[in-house]
Amino acid sequence: MSILSTVQRAIHQHGLWITALLTVAVFFGLFVVGDASKVVSSLLAVDLWRVSVVFLLATISYAVRFLKWEYYLRHLDINIPLKTSLIVFFSGLMMVVTPGKAGEVWKAWFLRDLRDIPVSQTASVVGAERVTDLVALSAFAFLGLLIYQRSSVVLIGVVLLFLFAISLLQWRTFCLRVLGWLETLPIVGSYATELEEFYENTYTLFQVRPLSIAFLISLVAWGLEGVALWVVLSGFSTEATLLAALFVFGLGSVIGAASLLPGGLAAAEASMVGMLVVLGYTQTIAVSATVIIRVGTLWYGAILGTFVFVVYRFVRNQAQVTSLSN
Repeated sequence: MSILSTVQRAIHQHGLWITALLTVAVFFGLFVVGDASKVVSSLLAVDLWRVSVVFLLATISYAVRFLKWEYYLRHLDINIPLKTSLIVFFSGLMMVVTPGKAGEVWKAWFLRDLRDIPVSQTASVVGAERVTDLVALSAFAFLGLLIYQRSSVVLIGVVLLFLFAISLLQWRTFCLRVLGWLETLPIVGSYATELEEFYENTYTLFQVRPLSIAFLISLVAWGLEGVALWVVLSGFSTEATLLAALFVFGLGSVIGAASLLPGGLAAAEASMVGMLVVLGYTQTIAVSATVIIRVGTLWYGAILGTFVFVVYRFVRNQAQVTSLSN
């Protein structure tokens, strides 16, 4: 067995633990960069109410993003009970520590198991969620780059790539021709019906109206997490501005997603700390604020999602035991 296959199997079986260990390593590195003793003192000096506000805003952000999930499902005429929708969406948060949050496509399989809805119908919803999230975060980052007069070449390239992909998806004739060609391939051809259904749903979700509504919802949701960073920074400096917080959070999140590392670890933290230092914050403050916001937005979501899923499984198993005993 090759080393590569061994590593891939380890990530597949122990991905969450590997990500957790990577997080410890990243945070350890941040503590070293910011002077561990000063960072610890800085974290202990943060007002408890500010930390509470971070978790509150993150929770509201998840609730707003749930509205987008529901909007997309209803736009595709996928009607499921609200309780089921909540369980699927919030359980999916435990996948935020996957590269680019791509693991959230698991929600499509979970929904299939719960309601027998084909994955080809709902996978497009997860994809549309991720794209509109990244476009909204890019908007915050791009605005900051313009105001602070930083180079925006890379970010413009990312945005143009997304816009090109969305435009290509709307070129229906071309896409259907590509799907027709795929049908002739030996293995892929057997999934022709599923691929066509996936494309039709994706085409629908990326039309102007649903795309615009989802983008606005994403702006509100991720804006709340940017506000959370501002609340933290305000505890360290009276000169902290909301625009700077939105800029740093947006840019860090985009870079983290583009890195394809689990949860954007290392890439997101490094970019956030780096930009905060560039904006005039000390390394200690930059590291402390980054640690708080990453715990409050990334790992809180993963823990919340895991908790919801575990509770659901426990309640379902108890109900099955009771049913069998009767």
